[in-house]
Amino acid sequence: MPEANAYPLLFSPLQVGRWRLKNRIVHASMSLRYGAAKGMHPSYHQYYLNRARGGAALIITDPVAFLPSQGSERLCAWNDSMVDDLSRFSQAIRSEDCHLLAQIQDNGRARRVPGRVAGLRGASALPDDLFYAMPEEMTPPELEAFVEAAADAARRLQRCGYTGVELSAGHGHLFHQFLSPRTNLRQDDYGATLAGRSRLLVEVCQAIRQLCGDDFMLAVKLPGDDGLRDGVTPSLAAQIARHLVDQVPVNLLSYAQGTHHHTLEMHLPDDSYPRQPYMPLIRRLKLETPEVPVMALGRITDPAEAEGILARGDAQVVALGRALVTDPAWPLKSQRGMARSIRYCVACNSCWGTIIQGLPLACDNNPRVAHPHELDADLPAAASPKRIAVVGAGIAGLEAAMTAAQRGHQVTLWGHGAMPGGKAQLQSRLPISESLSSIADYQFMQLQRLGVDLRLGQRASAQDVMAMQPQAVVLATGATMVWPQALPARLRDDGWVQDLREVVVNLLKHPGMQTGVAVIYDLDQTAGTYAAAELLKDRFERVVILCGRESVAQDVPLVVRQRIQRRCAERGIEILTQVEPVWTDLMEEEGRLAYRSIFGDTLHYIDQVALITYATPRKPNVDLWEPLRDSGVPVHRIGDCLLAREPMSATAEGHAIGMAL
Repeated sequence: MPEANAYPLLFSPLQVGRWRLKNRIVHASMSLRYGAAKGMHPSYHQYYLNRARGGAALIITDPVAFLPSQGSERLCAWNDSMVDDLSRFSQAIRSEDCHLLAQIQDNGRARRVPGRVAGLRGASALPDDLFYAMPEEMTPPELEAFVEAAADAARRLQRCGYTGVELSAGHGHLFHQFLSPRTNLRQDDYGATLAGRSRLLVEVCQAIRQLCGDDFMLAVKLPGDDGLRDGVTPSLAAQIARHLVDQVPVNLLSYAQGTHHHTLEMHLPDDSYPRQPYMPLIRRLKLETPEVPVMALGRITDPAEAEGILARGDAQVVALGRALVTDPAWPLKSQRGMARSIRYCVACNSCWGTIIQGLPLACDNNPRVAHPHELDADLPAAASPKRIAVVGAGIAGLEAAMTAAQRGHQVTLWGHGAMPGGKAQLQSRLPISESLSSIADYQFMQLQRLGVDLRLGQRASAQDVMAMQPQAVVLATGATMVWPQALPARLRDDGWVQDLREVVVNLLKHPGMQTGVAVIYDLDQTAGTYAAAELLKDRFERVVILCGRESVAQDVPLVVRQRIQRRCAERGIEILTQVEPVWTDLMEEEGRLAYRSIFGDTLHYIDQVALITYATPRKPNVDLWEPLRDSGVPVHRIGDCLLAREPMSATAEGHAIGMAL
């Protein structure tokens, strides 16, 4: 039985200035990338409405455009062109007893665009630390116009019914560029001292307060720790917070970590971080401004974690970003004692990977983002229920079976492994990958609830499938790594060299340290390869990755790539790029593995090699495709069985075929 009121503090109201929050759950700002060139996109409206209906007390939207230079991706707040859209939107959110803040933010020099771009502005004429875009130093008249524009946009939003705004002064963006002594080298009134570096932020806050009055909520996200010795340190963050609060009435404070540098990954902590990694810092900084409520954020995924934060007095509210992307009904499920039915964020950062490419926000564990039926409401019933066979119990097959069953189809699911989840479940047993298991855990629980015929531990033949007389078949049979051409084929046939997945399975069965060096020939470039490298580091004296490309992890989002490179450096996993192995008799006789540059012939050697394995692109497993297709039954390939890609494609295609059947 669901436990009622399991989290009493989390669902207690809170008075913030003049406003009453019905609970302590805030939707943190996330970029959506739905575009706004032709007005508010319907998916934008639906996304936030789903989170308001899901029980959040306060929503902070993605940044609005308060300057013409900020482009058409953002909702326009610098003129009246979108006031009707903004008004309807705010009314819809407020009708769900949910307050609404828009974020005020400017990227400054922190842009990711191809080539050199004219017109960038920053605190100082210093190139961006990630992509080396070169800005010009903002002049005092430009800063005055900036302040006026931000306040004018806030006033327009107020007229449209918004409760307030959040100023985002972290993440290496413009306000942060002014606050940090590393990026602000000015000697005028906007630099040189803490008060000078804080002046732009203070002036914007004061202008908004003066124009909008005390009936407008003002939240500020400050940098808490850049992760750089010469940037914003926790001590400096405390001084900035105290100075800001002394200058202007602020209603809510929060703190970001990392900056637009090699520490960018800090602001999206993944499985390599401990749970709630920001809390020691937030706890410390909260003491500096006891009169202002503080929002906790940073990889808070479970309601018990949120309740604990409030119980300890570490913060007054809890801000969830990725957790509410994954399940907009997180608050309602938690309040009703149904935490086990939450689709949990797995901290994979695929969401960030989509938006940084300019694509709409998406999620590995929620293929329904921004759909009207996203809140786990009943899906549209199938016009004519069918007998559906799903072959493959990875996350693609599980999602397809679950969606089809939710729509009323009679579903039989085969999986050759005893446990569901496929390669995602296997990866979850590797270091820093545990959270991945929750994708399959949720799917499997739903399949059991729905009464799907589960045939795990059975490798289905075409005859097995046809025996149930299906009216449609879904093939989700995954893919297999191809043999690397740099190695002789006889090594595969003799069992000398196995692919990395086979090696991982064997190592998990037989724990214990082994002598010698483990070598991975990496042509895959996906996150699972480097999680496996950490497992090998736990078992072997030395691990070396031979990579044929310019860098490792080229096919994962930047924040994930930074984490991988940091972890490899911390753990002493050696990386040699633009090289390939060369098999010689010395390997078989002495354990000396040769390798060479892809641009030359000179051989180099790694001694005492005990294991060589490979990670390569994967070829779809399609053995069942032709015999089933020839039977005349509609057959659909999804996930890696169609094309080996990331988990997001697996769940998205599983959901799509389940809706289409």
